[in-house]
Amino acid sequence: MMFLIPFASLAILQGNAPLSLDDAVSIAVQNAFSIRQQKAVIEKNRQKIHENEGQLGPRVAISGTYTRYDKESTANFGSATIVTQPIDAKNVAASLQLPIDISGNVGRIVQASKANLVASEETLNATRNDVKLNVRRSYLNILRAEDQVGVAKLAVQEAEERLKNVKVELEQGTKAKIDVIRIEAQVAQTQSDLLTAQNQVNLSKQVLNNARGRPIETDFQTVHVDNLPAMPSVDPSTIDGAAQKVRPEAKALEKTQLALAYIRQATERGQNPSLNLAINYLRNIDAKGFSSRDESTTGTLTLNFPIFDSGVTRAQVKQARQDEESAKTQLEQVRLGISLEVRQAMTNMSNSKARLDVAKRQTASAEENYRIAKVRLAEGAGITIEITDALTQLTQARNSLVLARYDYWTAYSELQRAVGSDELQQAIGGRN
Repeated sequence: MMFLIPFASLAILQGNAPLSLDDAVSIAVQNAFSIRQQKAVIEKNRQKIHENEGQLGPRVAISGTYTRYDKESTANFGSATIVTQPIDAKNVAASLQLPIDISGNVGRIVQASKANLVASEETLNATRNDVKLNVRRSYLNILRAEDQVGVAKLAVQEAEERLKNVKVELEQGTKAKIDVIRIEAQVAQTQSDLLTAQNQVNLSKQVLNNARGRPIETDFQTVHVDNLPAMPSVDPSTIDGAAQKVRPEAKALEKTQLALAYIRQATERGQNPSLNLAINYLRNIDAKGFSSRDESTTGTLTLNFPIFDSGVTRAQVKQARQDEESAKTQLEQVRLGISLEVRQAMTNMSNSKARLDVAKRQTASAEENYRIAKVRLAEGAGITIEITDALTQLTQARNSLVLARYDYWTAYSELQRAVGSDELQQAIGGRN
């Protein structure tokens, strides 16, 4: 069973198996360029945490020095000559540096980087929601175009059948040439509509391939969606409240605000004292001369008190506060936009549902009208223009039904994105 999943996925990617709406969304979530880019941002922010945490850890360095003088220095003590400075010196040094975060600023920067990581992860979720909506729209556009192809084929079939009958009646002398010309014009129009619909199917498939990160010409078969999703029966305010809690854009900005707060606090304490511990070891190879030691170890504790920086820190603090204010304004704007998106999606669903109900009645009426027109024409009580108009009205009604149906599906997908969840009922508290 474990081997079936990769082969099934490969078949979908190569166009050898039907591609459902859920399959298209799943592939896009893995392959979409915007999602892959955001994943790179997340990894970069994760490494930024490690970088900042490293500022609290020790640093060890080893160095070697070789010094060559023009000549050695000597000193005479009676009859003895002693070398005070050899002609060359060879030293090896090791140092340990350990910053002591007495002001807590490095810790604040670490906390800021962790908040930024969470913000980037929430941004990834927001990007996924956008990708899902784009894929669903593209997929529904394909289904819409395919249904319109079906409508156009029916119209072509009806028109061509009618043209065949009229030509027979023309030969029998019961129809005029003008009737044939009218039906021929209608056949040409229906064939043109069919070609347009077929081209739209190809274009829509290319758009979907682009959205899910696949080669543009990748072919696949669609799976029709039958049952329309139910419209949530709760009021928009309830859905809006759920969306405010779920939407990752708002969560990302909340974490960004937290990161900026840590940065501002660290900036405010930029003039605080700093403490650094250093341990140095020196090895003098082939030590010669006076006061030369083979090795030495020193320890240094440095406490630094910044006194005056010409207003640099004060300016940086003001900048940090403006960054916080900007993030706060963005969060307010996002929350207001969420409320607008929820209500727009709800309104679009309501309007498309109403149009769908009307389109169903209009289609039933147009089908009956076309049936009567054919009966009247067969009985000699009707005229050619009546059945021509009836077929045109029936085709328009069928197309209106297709549009209303997929407008409703699109509005539902927009509501999913507005709430930030594929499971609407679960997101709004399981209410029906």
